[in-house]
Amino acid sequence: MAVIRILIKSSLPLFLVALFASVLTGASSTLVIKSITQAVKDTNFNLNSFIIEFGSFWFLYGVLSIVASYSVSRMMQRIIHKLRIDMSRKIIQAPYEEIENNESKLLPILTSDIDRIAQYISTLPAVTTGLATVIGILAYMIWYSPILSLATIILFSIIFFLTKVALPAIRKHSHGARSHLNNLFEHFEGLVLGIKELTLNRKFSKSFVDDHIIPTSNTQMRYYLKESVVGSIVNKSTDLVLLLGMGILVVAIFQTQFVTLEFFGSYLTIVLFTIAPLSSATGFLRSLKNAEVIFNHIEQVGISLEESYQYTEEIKNENWKDSEPLIQAKQLEHTYYHADEDQHFKLGPLDFDIKQGESLFLVGGNGSGKTTLAKLILGLYKPKGGEINYRGVNISKENLSYYRSRFSAVFTDSYVFQELDHISAELLEEKGQELIDMLELTKKVKIENKEFTTTRLSDGQKKRLSLISSILEDKEVYLFDEWAANQDPYFKEIFYDKILAYLRERGKTLIVITHDDRYFHLADRVLKLQDGKLVNYS
Repeated sequence: MAVIRILIKSSLPLFLVALFASVLTGASSTLVIKSITQAVKDTNFNLNSFIIEFGSFWFLYGVLSIVASYSVSRMMQRIIHKLRIDMSRKIIQAPYEEIENNESKLLPILTSDIDRIAQYISTLPAVTTGLATVIGILAYMIWYSPILSLATIILFSIIFFLTKVALPAIRKHSHGARSHLNNLFEHFEGLVLGIKELTLNRKFSKSFVDDHIIPTSNTQMRYYLKESVVGSIVNKSTDLVLLLGMGILVVAIFQTQFVTLEFFGSYLTIVLFTIAPLSSATGFLRSLKNAEVIFNHIEQVGISLEESYQYTEEIKNENWKDSEPLIQAKQLEHTYYHADEDQHFKLGPLDFDIKQGESLFLVGGNGSGKTTLAKLILGLYKPKGGEINYRGVNISKENLSYYRSRFSAVFTDSYVFQELDHISAELLEEKGQELIDMLELTKKVKIENKEFTTTRLSDGQKKRLSLISSILEDKEVYLFDEWAANQDPYFKEIFYDKILAYLRERGKTLIVITHDDRYFHLADRVLKLQDGKLVNYS
């Protein structure tokens, strides 16, 4: 199962230590039970011997329990931490298009999903100890009474079969609850990010809650309720089967006298010690199925849980000359389908090149394919046809990471990170304040301890801050997607006349997506897109 596989892969030595400690705890608890049952049936009971034997096993059980709990808890916390970190890294390493298409599903994965997996994993110490106890007690029971033990094993097998049969139903309802949780998170995202629009429109805000959030929440809770009810029914069914089996054994003993009822009473005392750990084990099986649902869901959004390798092959071409294209597209194509899946948009085939140090403006109407082309150039999208070359070298999965690292980009929806740890302290000190002054944010924000003092700014100010962060990265190529679209004329002028000039002076290659035709004269060349085709190339 995925949970156990990931536990073992995460830390095999710790897993084995925790498992061994739990088994020893279970074995010591079996010895405590054995000493009690033997004392009860012993006709020559010796109090001193019982106190020494029971006290030794009891003390051993206590010490081992603490050791087992500590080692298992330590392992669990490390594994949960590693799971969070690995999941974060796998999201970063997953194909960008898959992540983009499932963006709203990622937050539930990193929050509720990880927490639920942590809850399931946290029950493992009790389960391993319990199973060790059950196995030890079963061995003792077989020695104590083989015929009664056979009946008990059959009874436990029936209970296990009932649990196994119910697991698909539990998994089905768990999957339904998890799927609708995604939809609920989407609505919550709209509630938070669209609060201005909802506040201004009373009718829409009411319908958004009444017609979307409430029905989705109700549906999710119905699936969760079904999952809980089926689980409860399985629990009670196993209890009823166990009690019925014990009752049938009493009748059989009374009718056949194959053992005395007094002997059966002593045996029953041993059996009762197995009920609690056995219940923990069956509950853990259900938890594993729920965890499988979560892992399958994570896989479905394009995040591989297996070990992945991030290729970082450097691009070197000693034969490349400055006069040759820095970036070259040959028969570049990309296709994606609209929501209805019947219609699709095709970009290309396109042939163009971008020279080192060039200022290239990419223009065209809405829906012409500018942003799609930008993501292809940046290596975020994989071309459906054709190729992209950098310094004369074809971009492949082996050098894609290196190629992407040549760029810094600011999109219309770029997130502004407060942290600047990836930028050298010298560069922050040398250029940070200069850029803050240039974009007139001096009274709003500073750079301290390698981070912006705040990102709680207006939308326009955030875009200026994202521009500062991008420039400070000091990359070879910069791409700006409609950066000035929502800026007032004053800051548009600063962007085109000052910022672009600032970057050109430093030899940067610029790709600017824009509608501002009054600034086209600042470009070395203009590429125009219309319906996914290059209609003008100057």
